[in-house]
Amino acid sequence: MKKKWLALIASTVLLTGLLAGCGSSGSNESANDPSNAANTTPTVEDVTIKFINWEPASVYQPAIDAFQTKFPHIKVEYVPLVENDSNETLKKLDMMYASGDDFDVFSLNSIPNYSQRASNGMLEPLDSYISKEGMKYEDEYKAEQMKVDGVRYSLPGKFGPWLILLNKDQLDAAGLSVPKDWTWDEFRDYSKALTSGEGASKHYGTFFHSWKDYFLLRQYSEASNQGIMKDDGLQLNADNPLMKQSLQLRYDMEYTDKSSTPYQDVITQKIPYRDQYFQGKASMLPTGPWMIAEAGGTDKIPATFVSAFAPWPSNNKGDDIYSFGSADSLVISANSKHKQESYEFIRFLSTEGMALTKQLSAWSKADLEKEVDAIIASTQSPDKIDKTSLLNVLNVTKLPNPPNVVSYSADLESAYIAESEKYLLGITDLDTTMNNISTNLQKIIDANKK
Repeated sequence: MKKKWLALIASTVLLTGLLAGCGSSGSNESANDPSNAANTTPTVEDVTIKFINWEPASVYQPAIDAFQTKFPHIKVEYVPLVENDSNETLKKLDMMYASGDDFDVFSLNSIPNYSQRASNGMLEPLDSYISKEGMKYEDEYKAEQMKVDGVRYSLPGKFGPWLILLNKDQLDAAGLSVPKDWTWDEFRDYSKALTSGEGASKHYGTFFHSWKDYFLLRQYSEASNQGIMKDDGLQLNADNPLMKQSLQLRYDMEYTDKSSTPYQDVITQKIPYRDQYFQGKASMLPTGPWMIAEAGGTDKIPATFVSAFAPWPSNNKGDDIYSFGSADSLVISANSKHKQESYEFIRFLSTEGMALTKQLSAWSKADLEKEVDAIIASTQSPDKIDKTSLLNVLNVTKLPNPPNVVSYSADLESAYIAESEKYLLGITDLDTTMNNISTNLQKIIDANKK
């Protein structure tokens, strides 16, 4: 089915040229004539570009307004297809693209989503636009973006490291301080100390979700090779001992310590991670930077306790603090009829515009504390966010350069989760699981090399 989908999407790609602005020149009459002077001014064509995303319009409208003030000939129409649901938004977006619907700019929030759409021709390459502008990426941004086959297709959107979200009220009740740096062994001790009760009313120290990130916990603490594939994009990473240790850590916390929500409950009950944390059913949530603002409460989920933030745990005491992290990818549709104008927009949004959305940016010239202050001030309950601990996380955390990605990342991710969950459900032991990961994922790699 996936190959049919890719074929359908690829068949719709229309390579269009850049729209050039029209110009007109005046007659040979006196240049002092105002009407003639006006005729010598090149006419800039007014255009409208469509920006598709999944966040509420209120998030991006301040940035759009500022952009339109700076570029009055470019109107931006923002369309949130499915609010707060990136996966459903992308499903609808793909159907729109396959049907030939007009849109220009959109966001992608994961390596598989990005690599698939770059490889099937859905995204406009940006190298020529960057070269024309004379921009040096490394001088402008503090987070590299993924490339596919050496080609850049995106500029960085909202940005930040993965971190540990903590219910500070529950930490205080347990006599635990907010860690400024810690190891996975210490994280495990915290989780046990924060666990209480039995049965349906049991309170867990930690909630791990069903995404592949929660099967790669220890790998995310390293400076390289954090993923299912090695950073070179050529080799499977199953021989990395941290992959096995990551699965062992999650298993031990669930079965030995009984301090994390059982995986079977997570998938059979489809437990929302936000509910588990904000309803106080789990004290610690490893999560991404989008949860920073949500810690201050939303219309759907008010904040009823103070949230603090801790860095991603290290594998060994004294290690540099690394975490998984990247920026969303701001991309241009290959079918866009206004590609230069779309580039102007994502360039603005990826720099000064991102701060206006009350989100962290990857722009090197941004003022981090001002960004944090703006995020906190925009929430319903600013007093429920512990700013000091948040700034510590953002200042001490390092992020690796993104790996080379392959077009079949989504297939590898699905296969990896399928094998890993057999271990967490008690169907296979750890050694069998690792052998199955090596064998079955290698088949996917080999099939895609042909």
